[in-house]
Amino acid sequence: MLNRQRILLYLILALKNQNKHITKTFLDKLLFLLKKEYAIGELIKFYNFYPYKYGPFSSQFYLDLNDAKSRGFLDDEFNLSENGIQVAKTVSDREQEMIEDLIKRFNSNNIRNYVYQKYPEYAIKSLLKSEEMETNAPGIFSIGYEQKDIDAFLDILIQNKIEVLVDVRANPFSMNFSFTKFKLAHSLKKVQIEYLHIPELGIKKEYRKRLRTVSDYTRLFEFYKEDLLPKQMDKVRMLGKLGKEKRITLMCFESDKDRCHRGVLSEKLEELYNLQVTHL
Repeated sequence: MLNRQRILLYLILALKNQNKHITKTFLDKLLFLLKKEYAIGELIKFYNFYPYKYGPFSSQFYLDLNDAKSRGFLDDEFNLSENGIQVAKTVSDREQEMIEDLIKRFNSNNIRNYVYQKYPEYAIKSLLKSEEMETNAPGIFSIGYEQKDIDAFLDILIQNKIEVLVDVRANPFSMNFSFTKFKLAHSLKKVQIEYLHIPELGIKKEYRKRLRTVSDYTRLFEFYKEDLLPKQMDKVRMLGKLGKEKRITLMCFESDKDRCHRGVLSEKLEELYNLQVTHL
């Protein structure tokens, strides 16, 4: 069992011991504050969060909760089994102290206002927030999902007010299932971000074989710039027009845009439209 899952079980156990009312939304916010205010993410690999209907949200937390139930560690009423209690008590003394201090500060009634006031950037998608969203200037961004989970990825998009994600992969498949075309489009729809796939702006697998050295990438991107991209200028112009109307981001795999063809595509857009593409 992962450390973060043990933390989750201990958090539930501690709340039960204090006779506090437990909901999934309450747990989500407590885990969020453990990361933000107790820096637990510096000790272990922890949950990431993005703004959603009721504040900060982690889809991984919900997966872990269901996993704990399926393994018999707790039931639907958040009652831990004997095995669940044993696993929960394996967290370190330091982690226990963090959790005990946290639950002394909050209950399911006061935590929402605290989070919304201190971390307003995580309330921007909330159904409970009545203020109108500010208008944001259109523009073009780019991002790679390498070494990101879906929660961290969505958080970056939302914090930068992205309205449309443009997938420029030739093949929208990923070993990280969260970033396959239909799964990604579904996740984006939940946070009101449009998904647009333009495979013509990608580089087919046949051209990406045997990429090992910097010079290999240099030759590939030169080929993309001089041969492939000029054949797709209608798609490039469509992106330029869209970037003048909305906040859009180009997306591919590599985190470093200099090792990805979207860097070349970004340069072409900057050249044609006298703008700066911001790399997230």
